[in-house]
Amino acid sequence: MIPKNFFSLGVAILQVALDTFNQELLTGAGLVLVDFGAPWCGLCRFIQPITDRLSAEWEGAVKVVRVNVDENFLLSRRYQVRSLPTLILFEKGQEVQRLEYFASRDEVLRRCEQLFFTHLRCLSTGSH
Repeated sequence: MIPKNFFSLGVAILQVALDTFNQELLTGAGLVLVDFGAPWCGLCRFIQPITDRLSAEWEGAVKVVRVNVDENFLLSRRYQVRSLPTLILFEKGQEVQRLEYFASRDEVLRRCEQLFFTHLRCLSTGSH
């Protein structure tokens, strides 16, 4: 269940393009979650407050960046984005997990938190 005040937090999430994408992945401390979406995508706009909130809650451990697939066709093609939104988690520049085909924003939140807990636990213990 999403708390009532969940959408009240406004945080800045970095919009990246092809020329800054690799830099953001390689300089990210910890994990980088890339949110592939488009302005016309209703579910993409619907989940933006969720990724904003997760970015604030996991600040320092998970960096969140957005990629507009309409403006960055080469990136969406490179990472074989087939549905919107697609969330891809990277560690040290390598894709470690992909989340796509969401049914609801509760599912987005649940799957993202599960993903973060799993990978942050692996980082802290040094296992994968």
